[in-house]
Amino acid sequence: MSIRVRIALLSAALATLVLLAISAGVYYWFQRSTRQETDVHLRQLSQTVATQGVIMQNGQLGLRVLSGSPFSYASGIYIQTTDLSGNGQDNSPDLNQFLPINQQILGATLNGHNVFFTTTFLDSPVRVISVPVAAIAGSTRPVGTLQVAESLLPVQHTIEKLRLFLFGGLGVGLLLTALGAFVISGRSLRPLEQITRTAREIGGSGDLSQRIEPPRTGDEVQDLAETFNTMLERLEDAFMAERRFVSDASHELRTPLTALRGNAEILLRQLESGDLESGDAAEVLVDIRDESERMGRLVQSLLTLARADVGWRPALETLALDQVAEDVARVAAPLAAQHHFTVNVHDEVDVLGNADQLKQLLLILLDNAFAYTPAGSEVSLTVRQVADTAEMVVADNGPGIPPDELDHIFDRFYRGDVARTRRAVGAGLGLAIARWIVDCHHAEVSVQSTEHQGTIITVRLPAVSGAEPDDQREVEPLAAVGATTI
Repeated sequence: MSIRVRIALLSAALATLVLLAISAGVYYWFQRSTRQETDVHLRQLSQTVATQGVIMQNGQLGLRVLSGSPFSYASGIYIQTTDLSGNGQDNSPDLNQFLPINQQILGATLNGHNVFFTTTFLDSPVRVISVPVAAIAGSTRPVGTLQVAESLLPVQHTIEKLRLFLFGGLGVGLLLTALGAFVISGRSLRPLEQITRTAREIGGSGDLSQRIEPPRTGDEVQDLAETFNTMLERLEDAFMAERRFVSDASHELRTPLTALRGNAEILLRQLESGDLESGDAAEVLVDIRDESERMGRLVQSLLTLARADVGWRPALETLALDQVAEDVARVAAPLAAQHHFTVNVHDEVDVLGNADQLKQLLLILLDNAFAYTPAGSEVSLTVRQVADTAEMVVADNGPGIPPDELDHIFDRFYRGDVARTRRAVGAGLGLAIARWIVDCHHAEVSVQSTEHQGTIITVRLPAVSGAEPDDQREVEPLAAVGATTI
């Protein structure tokens, strides 16, 4: 069952409840109102008859016709008198038999009460009032009772017409409500149908560039259309990034694999011809080792980014950032053999982080500084506390980064003109991993670079607890055996 049909049915069901409640209220109010009007009329008529139309003849009650009187015995009005035993004494001219009086009603009437009751008389329902009659005006001792009855047939006919009108109106109202809801919901759901068609077209063609024209209605349907367009845009970006990633990864892996296969074939041909020389074999094996290490670093970087893409995050704990910087200084020492490398720790500061990931972050930034700056350049690592923030600053006085490349240096597989000119061995994944580590630590990274003057990369992390600023101390970078970088 479609949403449109369900909306029409639900609207009809709701309208049914509302109209039934209104109809029941109107029916009950009208029935009660007519009953009250009948009782008021009977009370007024009984008072008039009791004071003007009842006579005593030879000790028996009787009625006299008061021509031109207010009650004047209208059609459907029945009047009679009864004695103390409830037996009829006299009645109006058009009443050819007496109304039976229940003993309980008779007793209540003789006790001075006006009693209303409904009964069937002459095959029709009548409303009756029974009142006591005294021989002398103002006397509390009744000598009989007076009953004034009015036929309820006109009232019943009116109520039946009202009931027919209410039920007929209910049916027409339900039909109009269902049709109106069906038409209105169809117009309201038209954007949803467009979304469905667009989704089917995208699913069939795979073209994520298609968009929906949101209706300018300012309601939830417009929000849905705009959200769907935003989702399509993000999906398009994600698929394009995935395609670029696969293309770039395959390109980066193809180069070392080709080199490995070529060197292996050279070594095999020399073995088969018996012309293998130890010097040539050593060179081939060195090339194989270097390409294997390069491919290993690339695969490790791809695995790191793959884990990041599926939402993996490192566990964070409170640690001393100055100690992390000192450890990095010792590990990075072999990379800085041709540069002037200094590490300055201004403050002892604790942060919430992962020591291994922060070390990797600093090694990536330092490795880039060493790789892209000429020999003899200055590279520095600074750790300091500024208010409630811990800063790690890597600076160099190298060639700098062109302004049009600053927005792309953290993209995967991106390598600027300087990297391509210097034939850097990296695959362009280091800074992408660095950006992911920064995000994992809820930190910020900023880059300031001027061509031919140098680059400054600053990472800011929230400080857990600040220590009093200590005198600046310079950490001597010590060589570390087996140091590796990405």
